[in-house]
Amino acid sequence: MAKSNRLRELADVLGVPVNAFWASKECYQLHVDADGTRWLLTLDAQGRPIVRRIGADADQNTIEESASQFLRRDRETPQRDALIALIDLLLTAHLKNS
Repeated sequence: MAKSNRLRELADVLGVPVNAFWASKECYQLHVDADGTRWLLTLDAQGRPIVRRIGADADQNTIEESASQFLRRDRETPQRDALIALIDLLLTAHLKNS
């Protein structure tokens, strides 16, 4: 129950629905900026985790980078905090199911 509350609190802070974290096992929404720019965790064609930034502009410019590069580069942002929380959640769930 406590983990469910933590996830709900995180979703509230990020301004996303709590089900955004488990809507798809292949894509997790991390954050939506005030301008509509979206940050997603997904897999590339080789199955490696990447962070995808989809711009809110008319062209919806997309930038992708490995999750590890994103964590090293991006400091103190809501999308980085959400990725760390998601990693924690997924690892905890995986360890419980192992």
